[in-house]
Amino acid sequence: MEIEISEALTRSDVLFVDVRSPVEYEAASIPGAVNIPLFDDREHRRVSIIYHQMGESEARRAALEIVAPKLPALVDKIVKASGKKIPLLYCRKGGLRSLSLYEVLKLTGIQTLRLKKGYKAYRNFINRKIASYELKSKLFVLHGLTGVGKTIIINKLGEKGLPVLDLEGLAGHRGSAFGAVGINSCRSQKDFDALLMQELDRLGSEPYFFIEGEGRRIGNIYLPPFLGEAMDKGFQILLTASVKTRVDRIVETYIPEPLPDRLISELKVALNSLEKRLGCKKTEHLLAMLESGDYRGFAEIMCTDYYDLFYSDSRPECSSFEAVIDVENIDSAVEEIIELAQKTGPAGSRPARTI
Repeated sequence: MEIEISEALTRSDVLFVDVRSPVEYEAASIPGAVNIPLFDDREHRRVSIIYHQMGESEARRAALEIVAPKLPALVDKIVKASGKKIPLLYCRKGGLRSLSLYEVLKLTGIQTLRLKKGYKAYRNFINRKIASYELKSKLFVLHGLTGVGKTIIINKLGEKGLPVLDLEGLAGHRGSAFGAVGINSCRSQKDFDALLMQELDRLGSEPYFFIEGEGRRIGNIYLPPFLGEAMDKGFQILLTASVKTRVDRIVETYIPEPLPDRLISELKVALNSLEKRLGCKKTEHLLAMLESGDYRGFAEIMCTDYYDLFYSDSRPECSSFEAVIDVENIDSAVEEIIELAQKTGPAGSRPARTI
């Protein structure tokens, strides 16, 4: 049985099973889906080449030769992954990959569903949703210079049961030139869009939520226009801390001890990308600091000579803020932000809750 994506997303009794190749799944998938591929990446390339060079009939034969020996194992994997839920299979466009496994599962007596038009239907659904989305919640937007602890504050608020939207967490990127350092893989735009819509659905009934102030882009991810506009209209809060405190937090976040060679290489790549702004001499000096292990000195120069100059809109004299909060002590700052939200939140908003 085929079902539409609009119905599939309302059902709690199904498990999305992505039968595309691993590389397709990693590029973008439906949140919560498990990948049980009909073909691995090499096999998928082989069938695609045969299809383009020899036609559909030959490609189907090649696919059958590859898949036939694997069918019992694939069925077992799907049954085990699904547990008490109904497997809902999908491929790229609802074609032969999902259909073939669907028919095999039916033959073995396993209740199974198939997503009409596959992942493409889901992507179109998300695109339509983004284009027409109306954000009704009030936003408390947290700003501050690099290292001040915006993400730490967001996480602390979330731990206390307050509604938060962690954009950098959704993007898999910290939003700066060094934002991908230490992160194995950043998310694609498609996955970000899907996760963002999922989170906004979760927050839909909240009168307000907290969000970190961002530009219109986080790494290679672009925010939808409606969210950028809502952030501009939100309650603007500036978080402040001393350079020393910011350096401490930067070193803790980006440069854990002992520092693996891989992270050193990633830091160097990120630093070299800033050479035009920093100049050759300063870039060489900073590279030498990394080589010698002077990470605190490196972080301090990056703050004072780069971030504080190029991100000056996070200064009270450069932008308009409704509140300025000192975050030298994170826990005290969190309580102050909660109190501020209770006083200035929308009428009828629920009180802050702790867990």
